[in-house]
Amino acid sequence: MSILQTKKGFTRQNFSKKNLGGFTLVEMTVSIGLFTIVLFIATSAFLSIVNADRKSRAVRIATDNLNLALEDMSRRIKTGLDYHCGAVDTATPADCQNGDGTLYFTGQDGLRIKYTSSGGAILRRIAPEVADTLTTAPEINITNLKFFVNGSLPYGTGAGNDKLQPVVTIVVDGELASGSSSQTKFKIQTTVAQRLYDH
Repeated sequence: MSILQTKKGFTRQNFSKKNLGGFTLVEMTVSIGLFTIVLFIATSAFLSIVNADRKSRAVRIATDNLNLALEDMSRRIKTGLDYHCGAVDTATPADCQNGDGTLYFTGQDGLRIKYTSSGGAILRRIAPEVADTLTTAPEINITNLKFFVNGSLPYGTGAGNDKLQPVVTIVVDGELASGSSSQTKFKIQTTVAQRLYDH
C-alpha cells in the first residue's frame, strides 16, 4: 500500500495489483482444464472396472450353466447302457471311435435318451418325447459337440470279444457371451465310464 500526494495532502491510498486477492482468467482456465482431464481419466477407469465386472459376471453365469448341463449329461450317461452314436437310433450298442454329434443310450429308468447339438445349443430328448429340450443357456454358443464311444458291446461279444467297460468321451467347443462385443472361447473334454458292470 502506498500513499499518494494530493492537492489537499496525503489522504488517498493506492492498492497495487499484487496485493489484490483472486485468480486471473488464465489461472482459472488452466485449473479447470486440469480438473476436467483428471475427472475424465478417473471416470474412464471407473467405467472400465464396471465393464470388466459385468463381463466377468456374465462369463461366470454362463460357465455355471454349462457346468450344470455337462454334469447332468455325465450323470445320465454314467448310469445308462446300450450306447449308440449316429443320426438314427437302432437301440443296438455300437462304438463310435471317430466321434459323432449325436449319442443315444438307455437311461437308468429304461427310457432312450438322445443328446445332440443344434442352433448353438446342446439338446436332450427322452423317449417318448418328440421334441428336444434345451439344456444350455442362450449365452452359450456350442460350435462343436462330439461323442466318442468305446467298449459299448456287452462283455465278451463282438469281433474282438469286447472286454472293455463302456466309456463315453464328450468334447464340447463353444463360446461364452461375455459382453456386447466380445466372446470367450472354450474347449471342454470329459470322459464318463459306465457305472454298471459290463456283463
